[in-house]
Amino acid sequence: MNLPYGEIKDKILQIKFSTADFSIAAVLSAVKVHLDVIEEMGVIFLGAQTDIVAGPTPVFQPVPVIAQFEYTGKGASKDILEKVYRIVWQGIVSSFPDETKWSEAKEAYASFIAAQADLLRARIEASKE
Repeated sequence: MNLPYGEIKDKILQIKFSTADFSIAAVLSAVKVHLDVIEEMGVIFLGAQTDIVAGPTPVFQPVPVIAQFEYTGKGASKDILEKVYRIVWQGIVSSFPDETKWSEAKEAYASFIAAQADLLRARIEASKE
């Protein structure tokens, strides 16, 4: 079953976000807010990851953040995993900062990315010598 930002296959739910909108920290915070409820539903959180972009990119390129869950209970998993999907999105909404704090966080993240790029450039230049 396809969801707007994820999919359910058998007993696995994958929820997909983008670093253009959410950091992995925001996703993990949203899961953490409701982890006890999710576990009570017979669902375990398997983890979250970001995809790695192959090769250098000239500008910031958003990458997917994927959170994965598994239904460990008995019976049909579809309805339970759809509820988990909604619960995680409720966590995103309830833990998301207001626009001022969000823009400050995006600015800090942009500075972090720029610092990483500077470090990579310095390493590449040093390895050429």
